[in-house]
Amino acid sequence: MKWLKKCPAGPHYTLHDICPVHHLATINPHPPKFNPKDRNAAARRKAKGIA
Repeated sequence: MKWLKKCPAGPHYTLHDICPVHHLATINPHPPKFNPKDRNAAARRKAKGIA
């Protein structure tokens, strides 16, 4: 199954690994799966400035 990927340069979504508009590598816009035993959650929140 293919997932949608987002172009980092604009609001374009595609199924390709390279954006056909900007010719840049696409990124995965989906958040990671939830894991209650995530040991890095506090560090990730601190890096984002949330906690």
